[in-house]
Amino acid sequence: MQLAQSYFSAEFRERLGKATLYVAIGLFVVHLLLTILAPWVPFLAHWNMVSHPIQAIYTPFSILLIYEAYLLIYYLRQSTTIYIGKQYEIMTLIVIRSIFKDLSHSDFSSYSVAQLLHLELMWDLLTVFVVFGLIFLFYRISGMYAPKKVEKAEEKLIGPKLQGFIRAKESLSVALLGVFVVLGLYSFSTWILASVGHASAVALDLNHIFFDTFYTFLIMSDVCILLFSLLYTDEFPVIIRNSSFVVSTILLKLSFTAQPGMAQILLVIGIGFGVVMLWFSDAFDRLYSART
Repeated sequence: MQLAQSYFSAEFRERLGKATLYVAIGLFVVHLLLTILAPWVPFLAHWNMVSHPIQAIYTPFSILLIYEAYLLIYYLRQSTTIYIGKQYEIMTLIVIRSIFKDLSHSDFSSYSVAQLLHLELMWDLLTVFVVFGLIFLFYRISGMYAPKKVEKAEEKLIGPKLQGFIRAKESLSVALLGVFVVLGLYSFSTWILASVGHASAVALDLNHIFFDTFYTFLIMSDVCILLFSLLYTDEFPVIIRNSSFVVSTILLKLSFTAQPGMAQILLVIGIGFGVVMLWFSDAFDRLYSART
């Protein structure tokens, strides 16, 4: 357990962040070189991931997304609200990554204005705009960038039993870290095998290979947090807030397998639902404080 705890230290997070940045830059350069060499290298000619230079951006974004997944687990120990906010950040980055992929496959010279409005690229651009605004509201309501305020809010809601709740979340974060490592290794090996076998673009989509499964575990994690909170408090705002976060994560998970258009709608509804319910929970707590 002590060894696992060291992976959640601020020092390790900083070292991992720097290493991730160097790896992302290095792989971006490698991917770009492979794209340039593809016309002259036979075994690269049929690889979809090197068909356009813009697709090279897909690689560093994928590396950064993996690091964001680690940060999600890291912040779980500090605050449930920060943990949920990181889920929303990851979904936004996934959509942005998809935009780069869409741009590499789009030929705008053959589209009319009416046709452009129906492209998934346009849906993704609009989704990023709306979701970024929702995340801003989420941070504003929760005080996410004021850690002391968050800690005081958690302590106020859960009271003297806060330490037991934190220990439960620490154990959960260790379990999630194990899942993260195993799933990451499996996803990477699957992606390599699919790439060598010249699989279709769907099979190579890291959204389905890693994050679709990862969000399944996040749903289970959210349910555990809800059950843990019930052990330490019966405050209605806490129960509703944590229950709403479970629903929000399920909607995010469903967006991975939904059809274009519906996927973006589910994403916006999922994050929007979390933001609105957080606001109601916060307002309910202020009402309770005013009465006491």
